[in-house]
Amino acid sequence: MTRPQVLHDDNYLLAINKPSGLQSDADQHRNLCAEDWVGDYLKRTYPWKKQLRAGLAHRLDRAVSGVLLFGTTQAALKNLLAQFEARTVGKFYLAMLVNCPPEDEGELVHWLRKDDAEKRAVLAKSTTKTAHECRLRYKVLNKSEGKNLVEIALLTGRYHQIRAQMAAIGCPVLGDGKYGGTPIGKRSNESKSAIRTPEMIYLHSHRLVFDHPKTGERMEVSSEPEWL
Repeated sequence: MTRPQVLHDDNYLLAINKPSGLQSDADQHRNLCAEDWVGDYLKRTYPWKKQLRAGLAHRLDRAVSGVLLFGTTQAALKNLLAQFEARTVGKFYLAMLVNCPPEDEGELVHWLRKDDAEKRAVLAKSTTKTAHECRLRYKVLNKSEGKNLVEIALLTGRYHQIRAQMAAIGCPVLGDGKYGGTPIGKRSNESKSAIRTPEMIYLHSHRLVFDHPKTGERMEVSSEPEWL
């Protein structure tokens, strides 16, 4: 697995390019995660700054790569969390879709709920108590047989939202076997029981646009996916 790359580092925040296959934060198995990696990076790079911390401001699915943001002081983290909560952060993704959406650009609105047993998001009615409204905008950048590149502006931030919404219109993310995309590396002669959730799908957190937690200056951090 590729190591994370530091994209921005100052006294208040740190942004990395998270590789696919790396968990954002610790799970019950205590595997290495991006939060641990950033904590070790801060200790190695600034051993005299004991006050620095690795505070995760948002999360990316394990199979998703791209820009991941951390607050490195308590005040900075609180500020960044508030921005994500208020939905003032611009969140832009690049995705390769198996099928091309019928329109070159548009907005999708669905109600989704989390299925804990299956660990996936499923369509629901707006009256369902556990359902949340999910919205995104997309723009087709390039069309090709089985590989259609789109940019997605995430307007809300729900569990597996992009993956579930694009699958809902018949355009699953390439490699995303959980939502109907062909699993990466799957052979045609594999049995159903042999299919595993892939460690990587063609979905990348491309850009984050937000206010610096100290100066208030609007700033942007971006990275390109390895698969482009």
